[in-house]
Amino acid sequence: MCPITLRVRRALLLALALCVPCLGGCRVACDFEPHCEGNVVMDCHVGIDQLVGRGSPVVYPCLEPAPLCVESRTGRRDAEGGSISCARSPLTPCDEPFASSCEGTVLVSCLGGYVSAYDCTNDTGTGRCGRRTPEGPVQCL
Repeated sequence: MCPITLRVRRALLLALALCVPCLGGCRVACDFEPHCEGNVVMDCHVGIDQLVGRGSPVVYPCLEPAPLCVESRTGRRDAEGGSISCARSPLTPCDEPFASSCEGTVLVSCLGGYVSAYDCTNDTGTGRCGRRTPEGPVQCL
């Protein structure tokens, strides 16, 4: 067999050996049920990372303007994939439809069945809260 064919064959075998573990059998690092640890969100989002075994936990502290870690009142995952969220203090239940609003740069909305708040200055956009169009949704701009 010629030397070039042997090199190509070795390269293909090496590539195959490196790819096989990604096809299945990898343990997902994020294997716990979503929960709060004090005011810290501990969640495992379901997505492409879990499908290929590279999942990692989503861990973040609940800070002002929404310092309370709460489990969803609806019992299901929200639009972003989580069933645990940060809520505003005092803890106030809310139901859809909830009219989101702006309090300065803070977006107030209903998330997981509780009133939540997010400071738009944490975003990479303009840091403002408002509507892109007069009939559009209230959001961080």
